[in-house]
Amino acid sequence: MAAHISGRTSFSLEGWASTRRPYLDNLKVVLITAVIVLHGVLGYASTVEVWTYTELREVTLAPVTEIVLFVLVSPFGFFLMALLFLVAGLLTPSSLERKGTARFLRDRSLRLGIPFVLYVLVVQPTMTYALEHPLGDAPGSYWAEYLGAERRLDTGPLWFVGVLLIFSMGYAGWTAWAHATPSRDLPTRRITLRTLVLAAVVVAPASFTIRLVYPYGSESGITDLNFWEWPVCITAFALGITAARQGWVSAVPVRLARQCRDVTLLGALAMMTLLIIVGSLELVDDAMGGWHWAAVAFAVVDAVLTIFGAVWLLSVAQHRLDRRYRWGPRLSRSAYGAFMLQTLFLLGLAIALRPLDLPAEVKAVVVALGGVMSSYAASWLLITRVPGVARIL
Repeated sequence: MAAHISGRTSFSLEGWASTRRPYLDNLKVVLITAVIVLHGVLGYASTVEVWTYTELREVTLAPVTEIVLFVLVSPFGFFLMALLFLVAGLLTPSSLERKGTARFLRDRSLRLGIPFVLYVLVVQPTMTYALEHPLGDAPGSYWAEYLGAERRLDTGPLWFVGVLLIFSMGYAGWTAWAHATPSRDLPTRRITLRTLVLAAVVVAPASFTIRLVYPYGSESGITDLNFWEWPVCITAFALGITAARQGWVSAVPVRLARQCRDVTLLGALAMMTLLIIVGSLELVDDAMGGWHWAAVAFAVVDAVLTIFGAVWLLSVAQHRLDRRYRWGPRLSRSAYGAFMLQTLFLLGLAIALRPLDLPAEVKAVVVALGGVMSSYAASWLLITRVPGVARIL
């Protein structure tokens, strides 16, 4: 693999990779790829409408396909974002310590803030209008339809970036205050099974409460930042920060990892059972939020699954993904950009396939896989060919 890539931008891939932990980079690729695939498939689903193309789809997945995805796959999809926030928290303390508060905030604003603002204010509304206007869903002018029928800014998949920026700034401010206050010490208590149980006990009622206002998968105010997922995101981020001081960057304690595995598998079974029950009783909307037993059960199982599942999968990655693959560094370097570019290619492929008389399952596979390959390839080209992009992506 070439250490130097010719073109307008000089970039040493081997030098960059030599400073990284392989399992974290490989895990990042797996998670972002899974997110892109999930969005590609959700574009043709009717059970939940949480992706831009879903409401405009021309074909729908067969009921049996949706049942399989809904019951078997979705339980493991619930803790994808929790794991991303856990990893982000795990890496944040060392970054803040190494850079100092001022530089840390500048870098976060550059890598998170600028892409978020450009995407939310320019990219997402433009793509949405270009998609909806020809189909009659946005009949007005671009500016008249800028905020959509809901009169809100659509963050798309970059809600994660915006929320991570908020959490990062909050942590930097809290750390500066704690260090400046002699009586305040940063937490050092060991993370145990009891710690995770208490975390789930806090997350479950918090999730239930916030979903009374913002049901799971619904719009989240004018900024659409997935408020219904914040309790677990904040908790996972905080766990990562605490775990970083306890050596979790190298390894999750073996005993705790096994305990998390057992709880996660039980939680996945409980989630599958719950989804079957609410699906058969047509209580899916009630489970997403409200004064209903299904919403209580969903909040409890979701909290357990996301907290314990994120820790267990982190341990799995440390043992299974801690090696350098041939294309690993290139994919890892392109992953963040691929995450940002996914909407462009997923929507573009869906529109290109729209006139074709094909089953939704075929289109979903083509859009998902094509979206992954196109997003990574475009990200790599931007990083290596366009000056200044590498500083952001």
